[in-house]
Amino acid sequence: MSTFSLSAFDATLTARLPVAFNGRLCVAFSGGLDSTVLLHAMNELRSVHADWQVRAIHINHQLHTSSAEWATHCERVADALGIKLIVERVDIARDHPQGLEAAARSARYAVFRGVLQNGEVLLTAHHADDQAETVLLALMRGSGVQGLAAMPAVKEFGRGWHLRPMLPFARTNIEEWSRARSIEAIQDPSNALLRHDRNYLRHAVLPALKNRWPTMADSVSRSATHLGEALDLLEEQAVVDLRTCGVDRCVRIEMLRALTPARRRNVLRFWLRLRGLPLPSTRKLVGLEHDLLNTDLDRIPCVTWQGAELHWHRGLLYASPPLVTLEHADKFEQDWDRRESLTLPVGLGRLLTMATFGPGLSAARLPAQLTLRFRRGGEKILLPRRRHRHALRNLLQEQNVLPWYRDRLPLLFVEKQLVAIADLAWSDEFSALPGEPAIQVMWEDAPDWKAPGLESSKAAMNN
Repeated sequence: MSTFSLSAFDATLTARLPVAFNGRLCVAFSGGLDSTVLLHAMNELRSVHADWQVRAIHINHQLHTSSAEWATHCERVADALGIKLIVERVDIARDHPQGLEAAARSARYAVFRGVLQNGEVLLTAHHADDQAETVLLALMRGSGVQGLAAMPAVKEFGRGWHLRPMLPFARTNIEEWSRARSIEAIQDPSNALLRHDRNYLRHAVLPALKNRWPTMADSVSRSATHLGEALDLLEEQAVVDLRTCGVDRCVRIEMLRALTPARRRNVLRFWLRLRGLPLPSTRKLVGLEHDLLNTDLDRIPCVTWQGAELHWHRGLLYASPPLVTLEHADKFEQDWDRRESLTLPVGLGRLLTMATFGPGLSAARLPAQLTLRFRRGGEKILLPRRRHRHALRNLLQEQNVLPWYRDRLPLLFVEKQLVAIADLAWSDEFSALPGEPAIQVMWEDAPDWKAPGLESSKAAMNN
């Protein structure tokens, strides 16, 4: 384990800075001992690296009666060092389903991601003991390689990077460095509460392990590094497999079936991470595998877990956040002045119209006031240059609109006449004549309701 010194810290930090580093660094400053040492070390390094621009950010979680005092303390410390400090407050529900610790972390990193500037590097004060705690927590939760790889030294984050320059150093070394400089820091009493898992490890488990194996933090960190390398290899294999299995935002089920179980689970986890979705439990993933291998591909099943759901349709697997239930959608009705934008029910974006010189709805003949509804059954529409009306149900099936979105497409009516199906198609009765001013319906922030390859069909419907 390396002894913490300014030169050792400088060497570690500079070795891990990204090639595209532009000199801007932001220190996550809680006011605790570790982040205070980090801030002081960065302040001293400014005289070594004159081109570095260092600022700091403090998150007030508002979870303790002294939270405001801690924010004030951090402002005084940063002001004394001549470092600009941003203070941000977050609101966290104490009964959050993630648990208080996880919810606070999620809120904290959401703020970090939002304030980070282009090319800026976020610095956090995680050290070797933190890494050991993270690995042990992952073991207790039965995590896979990604969890056991724990905290990477550097990774892309927001518009820049997240770097942990203190990972090679033990907590005792950091404490010695702070005592030599008489550095004062906040003592959060909640850090002593053993009901929190991390605190229990820190105060009850790690001391016993260190007594038996004094270099255990260094050994665990080394193992985490090896697992990080293994994770890189797994992701490289997943990239190769996804090139074979992937199509647009989906994966081909038949191609997944052809993979070995380990590669199939590996590429599924990788694909879900790319989609920004939480991973299922091992039990849920095994159940999903069983369904993929044994379910008739003509069926349209759905598998859900917290924060995600999977559908498969016509041989393709789709992943998305959970669909918001539309209460009484078959009775929903709302007037819309098409000259203004219209916000749709939650998760469905908004509608607006745009003037166009191409095909579209007649700007002169289409009334300003329209009615928004969702599918109730029995709707029909006469498409441009068609002789017969088409049943909406059949039309959506023919055009491969995903089944779980067919009841969520916004339908626009003039009285009882269907004149537009979102931005997918419009009625011949209100279609603009050649040379006549036209408008098109635009659906902004729409969910992914289109199956791959639908765009060409969409054009064919209106021509």
